[in-house]
Amino acid sequence: MRLNFNTIIYPIYGCLIGVNYWNSTMDHVVVESAAEDADEHCLEFHLFVIGISFVWYTDK
Repeated sequence: MRLNFNTIIYPIYGCLIGVNYWNSTMDHVVVESAAEDADEHCLEFHLFVIGISFVWYTDK
């Protein structure tokens, strides 16, 4: 079974509130990655001085 989910908690040097979403199909430049058969998704929540990032992969 392949682990395809990751959670990262990181500090923000400043003050920020917001939500950010990105996936690998949004890039205009083709970047070689270890997971060429999957799309990478990232959802980030920014709460003042702490950020939480959720990263997961789905099949193309």
